[in-house]
Amino acid sequence: MDATRRGRLNEIDTVRGLALAMIFIDHVPGNPLENITIRNFGFADATEVFVFLAGLAAALAYFRKFTADRPWLASAKAAKRGFDLYLVHVFCIAVVAALVAWMAGASADPELYSWINLGPIFNDPAAGLMGVVTLGHQPGYFNILPMYICFMLALPVMMLIARASVGAMLVASATVWVVANMTGMNAPQWPNGGGWFFNPLAWQFVFAIGFVVGAGILGRAQVVPYRAWAWWLAAAYLVLALAMKLAAFYPARDMLPIPFFLYGQDKTFVTLPRILHLLALVYVVAYSPAGRWLRDLGANNPFAVMGRQGLAVFATGSLLAVAAQLVRVPLGGGVVLDVVLVSAGLVILVLLAGGLEWLKRSTTQTPARTTVASARTAPAAPSAAVPPAKAFGPVRA
Repeated sequence: MDATRRGRLNEIDTVRGLALAMIFIDHVPGNPLENITIRNFGFADATEVFVFLAGLAAALAYFRKFTADRPWLASAKAAKRGFDLYLVHVFCIAVVAALVAWMAGASADPELYSWINLGPIFNDPAAGLMGVVTLGHQPGYFNILPMYICFMLALPVMMLIARASVGAMLVASATVWVVANMTGMNAPQWPNGGGWFFNPLAWQFVFAIGFVVGAGILGRAQVVPYRAWAWWLAAAYLVLALAMKLAAFYPARDMLPIPFFLYGQDKTFVTLPRILHLLALVYVVAYSPAGRWLRDLGANNPFAVMGRQGLAVFATGSLLAVAAQLVRVPLGGGVVLDVVLVSAGLVILVLLAGGLEWLKRSTTQTPARTTVASARTAPAAPSAAVPPAKAFGPVRA
């Protein structure tokens, strides 16, 4: 049974897989393949796409249960997902610390102990490890999951507001984003001090936008219908973003007499130009031949398979990115080595996702053979992933 028959949206899985591949590529800095990832063509990068799709997926997975008189069940499932993310995050940091410690000893390079913000773990293990388990200390390349954990813990509140009005939830989210940008409010780092690299108070707005789109899919509604003028306006914005990126033009904080987040570039606080770039990209792709191409790729293309195994692929990709950079230490790097390392990593991620798909399919199909007779006489149930319109009413905004 393929993903389409289960009610999944293959184009969403495919785009998620593409985003995961680009995140992995970008996490091996200096390799030639990073020149073709999305961050080179505008303000936003694969992180915005990843968080947007995370919000969309959260709506598809939990919002229907929440609105069907099962809010506690949906909230518990969201909390469990957050806890699973937490365990994966802590495990990844433990593995990375072990790899770096081994390479530092093998190469007699003590500077590695402070690489990618690992210094507190090795220099002051008590404080560093406490920072890791409380999410206050985040080594480089391991900043995304803590933000995602916050979103899953806040999801019940978002769904509670959205049950009354999806529009009200989005306005509340936008208000938090504005306040965070205006005041500089951020989750604290510890023991280093400062704030998180991905400010969850700001990035939750991207997650909320994705949630609204997912809620629209559940209600069989077009959240933003096609308008020719809007499509061309979005396309023009993409061209402007590309031109500014190619010219390396980044507006200074005092360039305009308006708040910086309305025109500047800041990834930590995900400023307005980055969000608009994401939305323009989604709109242009959705209503173009590229969107049809993504839908026609089918459920078994490598990126869709990666997208369906997102957490395992993301965590493994993060570990492989660190391992690839450590391989450079004794070998010295170079274009050929970088291409080999990144290409091998992508192959491993595809094989991992395919293996997990095969394992899941094998375990779910085995009991199905023993109940085929009853299945023939049982009435068909609506898909849990994308229910029919009658199973879920129109989205209220």
